[in-house]
Amino acid sequence: MSFDAHEDKIRELFNRKVYNIPRNQRRYVWKKSNWQELFDGVLSVVEGKLTSHFIGSIVLKEDDMENGLPNYLIIDGQQRIITLSIFLSCIMYWLKREGMKSDFNGTKPYVIAKDDKDNDVVMVTTDDGASLESIVKTISEMDDTNFEKITPTSMIKSNIYSKSDENIGEAFKFYLQTISDYYKQVGAENLLKLRDAVRDITFVNITATTEEDSYTIFEILNARGQDLADHELLKNYIMRYIQPEKKRDKAKLEWHSIESTIGNKNMVEFIRHYTIHKYGDSGRNNKSEYKTIQDNNRGKSTQELLKDIQKKSLYYSVLLSPAGEIDDHNRNETEYRVFEFFRKKRQKQMRPVLLSLITRNKSGEISDELYNKTLNFLYNFYVCYNIIGAENSNRLTNTLNKYAVKIENEYNENIVAEFVSELKKKLPTEEMFKNAFCNVGWSKRSNIYEGEKNKDRVQTVLEVLERYYNNGFCNTELTIEHILPDSQSDENGQIGNLIPLESKLNEKCEDKELKDKIPFYSKSSFISARNFSNRYKDEVFVPSKRTEYMARLFYKDILKL
Repeated sequence: MSFDAHEDKIRELFNRKVYNIPRNQRRYVWKKSNWQELFDGVLSVVEGKLTSHFIGSIVLKEDDMENGLPNYLIIDGQQRIITLSIFLSCIMYWLKREGMKSDFNGTKPYVIAKDDKDNDVVMVTTDDGASLESIVKTISEMDDTNFEKITPTSMIKSNIYSKSDENIGEAFKFYLQTISDYYKQVGAENLLKLRDAVRDITFVNITATTEEDSYTIFEILNARGQDLADHELLKNYIMRYIQPEKKRDKAKLEWHSIESTIGNKNMVEFIRHYTIHKYGDSGRNNKSEYKTIQDNNRGKSTQELLKDIQKKSLYYSVLLSPAGEIDDHNRNETEYRVFEFFRKKRQKQMRPVLLSLITRNKSGEISDELYNKTLNFLYNFYVCYNIIGAENSNRLTNTLNKYAVKIENEYNENIVAEFVSELKKKLPTEEMFKNAFCNVGWSKRSNIYEGEKNKDRVQTVLEVLERYYNNGFCNTELTIEHILPDSQSDENGQIGNLIPLESKLNEKCEDKELKDKIPFYSKSSFISARNFSNRYKDEVFVPSKRTEYMARLFYKDILKL
């Protein structure tokens, strides 16, 4: 391994050198607490409490020289380097604003370098965002007239080119305001003390001559995964072992497409669920997702690992956004309904097993018919277990994770049946289920069943019942009809006294006797309503008996695969 490591100062780091942050590195994510901590450290030096501020190690990889300027890739330390560049640029801004032009010109070479052709080159740039470079150039080139016309906020806003760069804009705002508050208390001459303290920050400079060595150093420094998320360590691992080396640029673009597909805020959950569905729940062994993936891929093709993660990211994105447009996975009606339901309910424990089911269906191992039936079962099971039974989802975790791995890695014809059987064992007894079913209801006139949560439970149960009767179809225009007036008793708010009905028919039924409502029920597109009209046109209706009947139907028939 070839590299150089030595203690250095920021004045040497920012000295006619250009630093680029590759596309595969994480975006700028530092927040106010990080910015404040850095400022406080620098201020401690200014006030004489510390001789210098230390910021740890920075890993660089030598790149090609351009017009006399050495170029480096930042492998580890991009958050600190970007922030220091912003910090110094904001000091420059106030030096120019205060008319300290010679001091401004003396600070400029720490932010902008002159190449051999006398061009100004911003020393810190990123592959996937031009906003940082643009704001630094604007500060450098603004004249006195612009200072009078343009506020700091408007200057920053006009140079933010993408949503992903908004945090960089926030960092500029923070340092512009914090520096302003500071020097207006102690005098503008202290801007130079602040600049010098930033310039004298110390760090360990680790510079590798090859990209592979730089990734190796990065992994060693982050071996415990305490500073970076698992998906960031995984990205470094893949880039390190992709062979031949010329494929790494393509791999970086592929990883960027994964982050774009999933969304950066969802990457942690995606890698966790990917790991569970592929290798099991590593958390029970106190192993990180990154370590689990690494251990399971030693000696295997890193290219194949990246290919699998990219493919699964497309499938996973459908769980995140069922209505989204992903070319690789056209959703059918069942998928959209089930995945959208779980999304709205924030049900994430199902995702590993759903990811495995999607994968096996796309490979042709699970037929479309069995796949759709299994999705419907999981939907109905969730309704019975969580919504009706009010059971805790945490009791399902081990079973869901166990079968996510089985379906992904050892699928055969019996696996789904075995999975369904195991889930059914989690259900309460039939008697307990009936008691829980009696607690499902909705009414504006009853303290027991009032509220949107109860209304939502009822709508979900009625939808499941309608789909059972109607070959999986349910009219989206579902309103809740109280068969007997809920103003008469609390019992009339119970699920057995409720049917789905179109809003226009529901309005016509208002304040009518049951015998007068029956003809409207018979005209409904909801089979549940028509079935009720046929059964009770000549029979006495007792809500509690219908509740018991519905509970048995759900428990014994609807929960069949």
